[in-house]
Amino acid sequence: MSGNANLMKINSRLIGIFFALSLLIPSNIGINFYGINFEDLPLIFVFLYLFVNKIQNFENKKYDKAFLTFIFLFISYTTFLVDEIKLFNQTNLRFYFYFTLTYLCVDYLKINKNKILEFFEPLSIVMIANFILIIFQIQLPGPIDGWISNNTNSANIFVSGRLGGFQGGGPNVIGIFCAIYSLICIYKLLIADDSKKYLTNNKTNTFLLILSLINLLFTFSRGSFLALAVGLFSLLLFTTKYNKSFKYKIVITATLFGVITIYIFPSIFLKESNRSFLNGLGIQNIKLFTGVGGGNYIKSVYKDYLITLEKDDLNDQFNISYSESDYEIKSDDYDMSSSTPVEGYLKLKFDYRDNFLPRSIISFFYSDDGVIWNQLGSNHTNGLIIDLIENDSYFEVGGWGDGQSPGGQQLSGFLNKVIIQTDMYKREFTFSKSSRDKDYYLLTPELRNEYENNVDFKNNSIRLDRPRDYWVALPNEVNLSGRDFEIIIHLNLDSVPKGHETIFSQSSIFRLNEEFNDQSWKWSIIDGRMYFFWIEEVISGYANFVGGQSLRSGKLISTDGKFDSIISNFSLSQYDEITTSHNGFLTMAVEYGLLIILLIMIFIIYLIIRNYNKENELEVSILLMLLTQNITNDLIYAPDVAIYFWMVPFYFLANILKD
Repeated sequence: MSGNANLMKINSRLIGIFFALSLLIPSNIGINFYGINFEDLPLIFVFLYLFVNKIQNFENKKYDKAFLTFIFLFISYTTFLVDEIKLFNQTNLRFYFYFTLTYLCVDYLKINKNKILEFFEPLSIVMIANFILIIFQIQLPGPIDGWISNNTNSANIFVSGRLGGFQGGGPNVIGIFCAIYSLICIYKLLIADDSKKYLTNNKTNTFLLILSLINLLFTFSRGSFLALAVGLFSLLLFTTKYNKSFKYKIVITATLFGVITIYIFPSIFLKESNRSFLNGLGIQNIKLFTGVGGGNYIKSVYKDYLITLEKDDLNDQFNISYSESDYEIKSDDYDMSSSTPVEGYLKLKFDYRDNFLPRSIISFFYSDDGVIWNQLGSNHTNGLIIDLIENDSYFEVGGWGDGQSPGGQQLSGFLNKVIIQTDMYKREFTFSKSSRDKDYYLLTPELRNEYENNVDFKNNSIRLDRPRDYWVALPNEVNLSGRDFEIIIHLNLDSVPKGHETIFSQSSIFRLNEEFNDQSWKWSIIDGRMYFFWIEEVISGYANFVGGQSLRSGKLISTDGKFDSIISNFSLSQYDEITTSHNGFLTMAVEYGLLIILLIMIFIIYLIIRNYNKENELEVSILLMLLTQNITNDLIYAPDVAIYFWMVPFYFLANILKD
């Protein structure tokens, strides 16, 4: 009994402190033994302590039997019913460890009649430490750790970067911790006899609430914002402090506040996201009974992208390797050369406003006949309304920002047709020799006048030359600022451009009216990828753009003399894009099969229903927050969050399995 008494000196709050400390140790520093590093040591210490305590005081209760049955089935399924059977799979071992640690924590909590809140309260340490990161903008070695700078010279802290936290999971991981701790502080206010008095008397809770909300704001994590809203709504349903009428008023006010916030800060909430696209790739790789194996989600789902990297980079960054046959297949795919002649139509579509949402949408298309269009990649937006600078000078075809063409790059081939179209205007330009100097002009930057030398014409099309020699200028008859428009170009090119070429622009050096700026926007193609650049301040130049290197951006190629598209080559700058933007349960379904994940999800829902009462209002709210965030980020895979995520379901399981 004396040994047991010594063990009892460690309570649930102290265990929570160890968990919190693990969130303050930067990731991937230490021994790296089977993925174990310094940040894992506090958890391992707690695990060993609880494991010894369990062995010394083992009682074969219903809760123990249920866990042992579950862990046996889970280990068997995830080890043998996968494409890649590996007994010591690191991802599998982490799941087994977190499940077992959570089981031991909840068992210890129940035996000592502690509350689950005591595990979460030490997150206050994490809130204070991360607030210091914000104040001093401390950057840590990892790409998404510490203060993640936007590399701007702005003194405005709101645009200079975002909070990534110590733990290595990035803004979305520290974001959910900030949201959870904010909820805990608000929960204490709600259960107090006099909330207003508690707010002023308990200055520590008020201070930590303000701190956690500031931290949450600077993560700019939309998933965490939504998770907090879900948690608050759940608490509101449970609380008896307010009547239904007042609750309705709170919900209506909060909804209006949310809508107004989205409209005030559209660049945060409405900016371009790849999550739906990435989830679609994941869904395509799901099987009902089997999976690709633990830790193989990225290797399997993004194979077509990652295989474009150099083998050494692939191994260094992702610890992934593919077979020679995989590379041979991909090599055959890329034999579709972009250096052969190609004819077809290209289209830029600019939607000034995305229906009722305050953001502009830019999309690119290609076609064989100008009737049936294929979209190149996905829609692009920066989350804001793009107000193009009004410009009454010429439209240009084939120029490069005032006629400059770096490195001799140019659109090489023949221009057949251009269509400029808005809801109130449509003009079709053709390029026969007879319509020169009537419907269009050939201008030269050197003398700033019309080009007088010979030009090649062929079948009512004109040869495009280096913009330093001449470019095609079209009369500007319509103001495109503040409205939807389309630009369609029919081209017959020597090859798909491989450099940086402007296809179409409104940035002529010939200023017709001194009241207007001579630069506004341009549509460019860089190594087969489409970009839309625009100017907001003349002094900053073309600093704003959408498109380019993203998994959602296709690459233009030629196939049998026609425009076509392929998956865009992967860049190491997209590392964060493919490692954090996943639905956690979707990731598990790909790695272990849909069936077992459906069973786990159904069982979690069952546990929520069985424990949905006033006594568990905080626990239910926290679990709903974690489930919400897990939709957009794989929290159940994040080493920092997993133990907190599974804590509540195991706690609910222990509640309903009383001996």
